[in-house]
Amino acid sequence: MKRLSTPLRLTLTLIMLMQFQYNYAQSSNIDHLLNIVETGKTYTLSKAKKSGENTLKETESYYIKLVPPVYETVLDTIVLSPALNGNLDTSNYFIQTEVLVLREPGASWKTAKISAVCMNEEGAVPYAGICLLKTVPKYSIVHRKFFPFKNILDTTTTDYVIPAKITVVERRILKEKAQLVRINGKDKPSVKSGEKLIKISAGTWYKWAEVVCPFGQFNDPKISDVQAALKKEGYAVKITGDYDEQTKRGIHDFQKDHVLEVGELSEETIQRLGVKRERLITIQN
Repeated sequence: MKRLSTPLRLTLTLIMLMQFQYNYAQSSNIDHLLNIVETGKTYTLSKAKKSGENTLKETESYYIKLVPPVYETVLDTIVLSPALNGNLDTSNYFIQTEVLVLREPGASWKTAKISAVCMNEEGAVPYAGICLLKTVPKYSIVHRKFFPFKNILDTTTTDYVIPAKITVVERRILKEKAQLVRINGKDKPSVKSGEKLIKISAGTWYKWAEVVCPFGQFNDPKISDVQAALKKEGYAVKITGDYDEQTKRGIHDFQKDHVLEVGELSEETIQRLGVKRERLITIQN
């Protein structure tokens, strides 16, 4: 067998290394997410202006498909009480309590809308949010009658049979866990019911990172919304988007007229103005 020359071997090795790096880059950001993800937490992806320690470069566009868990429906026949010999005393029995799992616990990927104040990287704007939420299991409690005497269960020696009591229970068994699937290409792929898509374009991105919101569940309302609400109420306030002196005067006048504590923009003032507050993390169905 003819051996390859040294330059040719080096060229082939370099090509293989480049191919390995290319393949790794194709899935590294999703792999990074799957390595850090915990059920119940939210993660975000944002574009980066330049490369850095927490960034990854995507060489081509692709889609991330969120695939829900797959359940199989089965029907179970539960005997609550067996057929009994009606000529005997059937009042002696024990109650056996059993918990049936109607839907097995699991988790499902959900998209999320995330406020910019939750971003770890300075100046980063949330592009996509995602979380792995637990699916709530369902249970049912059944009470079975247990008869300790065998002759009561012998219905061949009686002319009066007490029929069995039976119930049919529908259960959902988890067959496939929720998945994240990468689909290469610019063309939008088809989706089935319950599936969602996130498009990732070529460019430099921050790695998927956990969202930590430092100000609680809600963010303060936009000042422009507060100004618009004051103006609607008849106060001489210009919409500037800044928390300026004219806005403070309008807030104080509104508080005095509505017998509220005069001062900063309080929660009660916000509610009276009817201004909506932005939810920092909104899980989307």
